[in-house]
Amino acid sequence: MKSESENRAHWLGKLANLNAAKTPGLGVAPHKPLMIFSVMDLIEMRILRDRWVAYDADLVTRFRDYWDHVVVRRRNLPEITLPFNALGGERNAVWERFDEHGHPSKSKLTTRLCHLDPNLYDCLLDSGFRLAARQVLIATYFTPSEQASLCERFRLPVPDTAEMAKFAKDRESFKASQKKGRDIRFRADVDAFYRYTCALTGYCVQCTRGYIVHACHIHDHSKSGNDDPSNGLALTPDAHWMLDKGLWTAIPKGDDFIVRVALGGFTESSPYGHLLARHHGKPLHFHEEAELRPAVEHLEWHRVHRFLKSA
Repeated sequence: MKSESENRAHWLGKLANLNAAKTPGLGVAPHKPLMIFSVMDLIEMRILRDRWVAYDADLVTRFRDYWDHVVVRRRNLPEITLPFNALGGERNAVWERFDEHGHPSKSKLTTRLCHLDPNLYDCLLDSGFRLAARQVLIATYFTPSEQASLCERFRLPVPDTAEMAKFAKDRESFKASQKKGRDIRFRADVDAFYRYTCALTGYCVQCTRGYIVHACHIHDHSKSGNDDPSNGLALTPDAHWMLDKGLWTAIPKGDDFIVRVALGGFTESSPYGHLLARHHGKPLHFHEEAELRPAVEHLEWHRVHRFLKSA
């Protein structure tokens, strides 16, 4: 039986040697490491609470967010069923594969549940191992541009390699990659930690094709440069647009944030009663599992600088 340190070293070695295809012009396929990133995120968010990993909206959403780091190189939409199934193959053996009824599966068309290796699962529960695993995966399977983006997303130092040092000399490209990582991190964290639920309406639609909310900055990013999730809200596109235009804001009151609508500052109509004015005086809605709340100072900036003064 392996010791804890031996088990850790074993799995870090396996993660550095995943069976990843290499294609001329496209480089090393990033699908499997991106799937591992997604699983680690779900463990950290306490969405994944045991060894069973389901092919569901939470997993697919995280994977799609990560795909934005590599979309320029890969130039296609992510084929998520491929790594979900392939990580259960003999050469990877990260998990066992099952169909939706719990029967063994070997096809990406039928694999809908996976059961993590118990020793790997024990490793993934440890934050130190997750940190080391991310560093190994980033350095092994991604281009320098993608490494810079992913490291910024995870707030990690870039790999100390000659290849990265050469890329970093192109300051414009390097900074653009870092900005991309920050943008993706903000969007992914805000949407996920608000549980993909609109703070104004309470509306939530999430499926394996995506989700409806946008991560929006409360204090304009162009003015503040603030990418902290506390400067964000998850909103449907219409609620996002109306917040940006100053048609509504939110005022802290006790443990709540009360919506204030710029009544009289606009006109609206709807045959179904979907009116912004109806939210005036009501609290913002947060999913019962949401782990994020907006910072008071950002809402105060929005009230002073964006909310319509005619209201």
